[in-house]
Amino acid sequence: MLEKIEKVVSCVCVSVMAVLVFANVIARYVFNHSLAFSDEMSTYLFVLMSFMGTAIAARRRAHLGLSIVTDRVSPKVRKTINIVMYIIAALFCLLIVVFGVQMVLSQYRLGQETAAMQWPEWIYGSFVPIGAAFSMIAFIEGAVDMAKETAQEAQKEEA
Repeated sequence: MLEKIEKVVSCVCVSVMAVLVFANVIARYVFNHSLAFSDEMSTYLFVLMSFMGTAIAARRRAHLGLSIVTDRVSPKVRKTINIVMYIIAALFCLLIVVFGVQMVLSQYRLGQETAAMQWPEWIYGSFVPIGAAFSMIAFIEGAVDMAKETAQEAQKEEA
């Protein structure tokens, strides 16, 4: 279910960003003026899309990484390293969630508004902890799945 939400949110973000950027280009050439809200909105949507993309990649185990160490160890050690890395990534996302929530609360209390649209900043600021929470869940699920697979392989080897 979460994976479907991540994909839909990512697709919506990309689609809206494409329309906004295209409209901004047309506005520049036709009216000789830029749409200020277009850049602002695209930036915020890019943040959300990045976190959703991180979650999608984590579920697919498709994250970029240096394999200089893992290429030189046994498959069993490699799996352990991958599990540990997913746990570290989940903890990092947890930090982003915690500090992101603090940031959003601060934006709300201070009544901060966006520069171009004059909308409450906390609305867009909430993209950070929400996106990081999706990524954290994906990393945790990935670590649990890898640990289960490793345990099943160990049981098969014993049998």
